[in-house]
Amino acid sequence: MLIAIEGLPGSGKSTQSRMLRQALESTGSAVYLPDNRTRAATPLGTALLDLFATGDPFARHESVITTTMLAAAIRAETYATDIAPALLAGATVIEDRGLHTMYSYSLATLLQHHRADPAPAIAWLTASAAWSGPPAEISIWLRLPPDESITRAEARGRRTYAREQRAYLHHVHDAYTALANHDPSLIPLDAAGLDPSEIHRTILGLAATHVHKP
Repeated sequence: MLIAIEGLPGSGKSTQSRMLRQALESTGSAVYLPDNRTRAATPLGTALLDLFATGDPFARHESVITTTMLAAAIRAETYATDIAPALLAGATVIEDRGLHTMYSYSLATLLQHHRADPAPAIAWLTASAAWSGPPAEISIWLRLPPDESITRAEARGRRTYAREQRAYLHHVHDAYTALANHDPSLIPLDAAGLDPSEIHRTILGLAATHVHKP
């Protein structure tokens, strides 16, 4: 099974992904794929990530098509190199940021700069990602108020986001909301006011429910 943990920077994705892996390892094989920025990549993956990183840390490239195609290429390489072999070996794979991350950031650009209608924009994004590997069977969005996520991310990274970056992340939050309204595989989990152990128990319940669906 492939599980994706989604959300804004500072929402707790990495913490929850690692906790989930530890819990699942007690009953079988589990593989955790950290965010692309923090894990080793093949030469092709490194080249793609270098191209992707040439733009703004959040908005990336001026062209949403360029950004989306590069993100899809990175996901395709990750799926072929890391995800598919682990799934074939019978492991549960946990993605720290899955396809919905690509959708949300590209959709945020479309909403911010092009005033796009979310429905056809989401259809285009889904079609654009069709060659980048199957989506996660369950994607869990750790939903926090954007300002709370940003404050956490700033404290963790010991940096201050620019006003434009904060505004863009608000659009990413709006994009996640639109995605959740259109895609039942993206499950919002309201994380505000919950400690990591409470969030972890909820994620375990969601994963178990999905596994045992008839």
